[in-house]
Amino acid sequence: MGPSNTSTDQLDPKALSTRRKSSRLIAPLLLLPSLLLIVLPGRPLAPFVAFAFVFLVLSIVWAILNRQWIFVSAVVATIAGVAGLMAILILGRHGTPPEVSAVANLRTINTAEVTFKSMSPSAGTYGSMADLIEAGLLDDTFIGTKAGYKYSISLDAKGSGYTAEAVPAATNTGRFGYYSHPDAVVRYTTLAPAGRAGRPVQ
Repeated sequence: MGPSNTSTDQLDPKALSTRRKSSRLIAPLLLLPSLLLIVLPGRPLAPFVAFAFVFLVLSIVWAILNRQWIFVSAVVATIAGVAGLMAILILGRHGTPPEVSAVANLRTINTAEVTFKSMSPSAGTYGSMADLIEAGLLDDTFIGTKAGYKYSISLDAKGSGYTAEAVPAATNTGRFGYYSHPDAVVRYTTLAPAGRAGRPVQ
C-alpha cells in the first residue's frame, strides 16, 4: 500500500489549531470596516451605508460557518437594540408633530368662535382669546406657548370677523405658521412649504 496523500497540515494539530484561530479572526475583521464606514465623518451616506451593510452580512455569515455563536448572538442583539432605539426615537419625534397639534388647536378655536357667536349677547359677534377663555370655550393653555406654538385672535372693527393664528414659538418648535377665518379653513401663513402660502392645509 502506498503512502497516504494527507497533507502535513491536516495531520498537525498545531497547524489545525492555528488555522481555526485565524479563521475565527475573519468575522471580527469583516465587522470592523462596517463600523468605520458608518462612523467616519464627511462621507456620502447612502453608498457607505450600503458597503457597511455588505461587510456586516459577510461577518455574520462567516461567523455562522465557523460556528462562532457568541459572536453572532452579540452582533444580532446589538443590531436589534439599535434598531429598536431608532424606532423609539423616530416615533417619539414624529408621532405627534407640533404642526399637527397647531392645526388641531386652530380648529378648536374655530369651534369655540362659532359657539361664542351663537351665545353672544352683543348681536352675535366673535370673541377675543380672553372672551373665549372666560366663557369656558377654551382653556387657559392657549395663553402663552402651547405645544410649541403661540396662538392669537384678531377681531375686525365690528367683531363680525376674526383671524386666528398659530405661529411657532421658536425656530425649533415648529416649521410652519397657520391661520383661519370664520370659514373655518386652516391655511398656511407665509411661513409655509414652497408655493403653499395662503393655501389650505390638506
